[in-house]
Amino acid sequence: MASSPASQKQVFIGPGLSRFKLVVTILGLIAITGLVLWIAIHQGASVIVSTILAILFILGFAGYLRIVAPIPFTIALEPNALVKHNKGGEDIVIPWENLIKIREEFFPNGKRIAVLAYRKVTEPGQKPKAWAVYRDDVNDLDALAEALKNARPETCEWESEIVHE
Repeated sequence: MASSPASQKQVFIGPGLSRFKLVVTILGLIAITGLVLWIAIHQGASVIVSTILAILFILGFAGYLRIVAPIPFTIALEPNALVKHNKGGEDIVIPWENLIKIREEFFPNGKRIAVLAYRKVTEPGQKPKAWAVYRDDVNDLDALAEALKNARPETCEWESEIVHE
C-alpha cells in the first residue's frame, strides 16, 4: 500500500464562522426587525400586510444565512490518507494512491487564493473534485499548500494557475 512521505500527521483547521461575525449578524437582524416593528407601530393598521411581508423576508434571509454559513472543518495529512472532516460529520477520505491532482489558484499579484484536491473516481456517483479550500476558509492556506506539495505521492499531479486576470 502506497503511503505519503509525511512521517507524522499534520492538521489544518478551518474555524468556520467567527463568533464576532455571528454576533454582528444577529444584532443586525434584531435591529432591522426592531425598525420594521417600530415603523409598523407608528403607522398603524395601514401597514399590517407590509409588516408581515417584511418579517417573512427577514426570516427567509436569516434561514438563507444559516444555509450558507461556513462549517468548521479540519484537513489532516495522515500517513495513509488525506482526510477532510466537517463538523457536521461528513468525512472525505482520499487514500494517497487515489489522489490524482492538487491545484492551487493565485491572483495575478501572486497571492494564493485556493487549493483544490482531485481524486480517482472509485465508485458510481463520485466526483473527481473532492474538495476546495479558499484563503478565508482555513487559518493558514499557504502552509496547507506547502504541506500537500511535500506529502503528495509521485503519481499526483501538481497544477498552479493564475485566475481573475
